[in-house]
Amino acid sequence: MKRNVWFSILLLGVLLFFGCAQTPPVPITVTPAPAETPVPKATPAQHETTPAPTASPVPVPTPEPTPTPAPTPQTAAIGFAGDILMMETQINNARQPDGSYDFTGSFLPVKDLFMQADMMCVNFEGALAGEEAGYSKPRPTAPPPTETNPTPKAPFQSFNSPDALADNLYALGVDYACTANNHSLDRGYEGLLATARCLRRTGMLQGGTYISEEDRFTPRIMDVNGIRVGIISAAQGLNSNDGLIPSEARHFAVTRLTKNEELLQKEFTLCREQGAEFIIAFVHWGVEFETEENSTQKKQTEMLIAMGADAIIGSHPHVVQPIRWAEAQRDGKDIRVPVVYSLGNFISNMSNSSKPTTQYGMFVRLCLLKELTGEVRCDAVEYIPVYTFKQKLTDGRTLHQAVPCYEDPSMAVTAEPMDEDDLEDLQDCRTHVVNAVGTAEDIRIIEWSQTYAQQTQEP
Repeated sequence: MKRNVWFSILLLGVLLFFGCAQTPPVPITVTPAPAETPVPKATPAQHETTPAPTASPVPVPTPEPTPTPAPTPQTAAIGFAGDILMMETQINNARQPDGSYDFTGSFLPVKDLFMQADMMCVNFEGALAGEEAGYSKPRPTAPPPTETNPTPKAPFQSFNSPDALADNLYALGVDYACTANNHSLDRGYEGLLATARCLRRTGMLQGGTYISEEDRFTPRIMDVNGIRVGIISAAQGLNSNDGLIPSEARHFAVTRLTKNEELLQKEFTLCREQGAEFIIAFVHWGVEFETEENSTQKKQTEMLIAMGADAIIGSHPHVVQPIRWAEAQRDGKDIRVPVVYSLGNFISNMSNSSKPTTQYGMFVRLCLLKELTGEVRCDAVEYIPVYTFKQKLTDGRTLHQAVPCYEDPSMAVTAEPMDEDDLEDLQDCRTHVVNAVGTAEDIRIIEWSQTYAQQTQEP
């Protein structure tokens, strides 16, 4: 969004005044008396004169009043990207010769999409807890079976990225980062605090995890093109890491989707009371790798709408799920709420032969409209499939890139040219996601935009 933003331009009319041109006076004329009748010499006062005409002023034209522009509805585009998971391979390949890290190349193919959002939001999974906390490693193997545990499960994989990732995302146009997810505590409670502070240091809004009670109940609201948009993030689960939160912080550290509905309702109430005209629930829910929403998600949708959600954006399954419109009533009015059940992965190293669709995700844009009456609603949902493209570079590194899948795949811009197989992979991603999500008059596919093509190709 480009930041961000909303000014009125006043036009000053300039009046042109025209001066009046003076007409030269007529000379005084003396009429002589007849010769045979002498007449005393006349004094000047006795001269009979023809007075000079008085010049008439030229009228100054009255300027036409500048018409007041007719008020028009306001619009805003709110963009969303799915799960950002930075795994060991991605981090190693982002390391620069001087020892610093730069992840910009992973997101350049979608820079134009980010630029077209007035407010850009992402789901960040993992920690930004510093190198000393240990960066992401592969998932540990399961311990050997025992009599009491004949089929042990491997521990959950955990993630920790260099702080540079936060700076790169902000520089590319991200305005809000959701950190309420099952990886919120991947580096413990101290890592949770460090992550929130790192993201905020860049200038981003961050929500879902908090450093104090006051912080949790301070609504995240942005003025987007004159529309006050609130966003509330919540997580269904924490990978069984709840015990890592100190007892005195458990009521504020992470917003939970169902653990304490009273506190979640308080967030919605405060957000509305402090001026939010449209509230988005950005939630981490569902079951991993399921391509359809389940009954629990449907019930949670009803709960969130009743609490005050005007749109719901979901993540966590790592695969794309459908976009639906939920019909509901609130405050005696019929409303339609867009529900994006799962954005899928946006960037990760997650893939295997049994789950190839974890390389498929989507960029989603909510088109908000504020009527002259002040009513704000979502007028349409737009999306485009995004493919995690792993490309071997000439310098030997492997670059993971989030690549939009346009109808013409050659429109995608990547670090190095794609071959025919790569273009076919993009087309497979597009086909899968469009079949999963569908299209309708108010669920539209985004196509390549010439307007932002040059910006996309900038380094």
